[in-house]
Amino acid sequence: MELSKLTSKGQITIPKKIRQALQVEEGDRVAFIEEDGFVIMAKADLQQLHDLQDILSDEKFKSLIQKAHHHL
Repeated sequence: MELSKLTSKGQITIPKKIRQALQVEEGDRVAFIEEDGFVIMAKADLQQLHDLQDILSDEKFKSLIQKAHHHL
């Protein structure tokens, strides 16, 4: 788990480990998708968003989100 602090302007710094995992650099766009109270962040390119759409529609993923939600 990585943490970041929200500024008064609503900005966060994406931790280096997460930037590397998403392969994002300065100037790249990222997408935020809210799903049942959780936010998923992905690199905003067509292939990544297509892959994410497949993941979000997967029943195993939906079950995982529901389990995580109940454990909070």
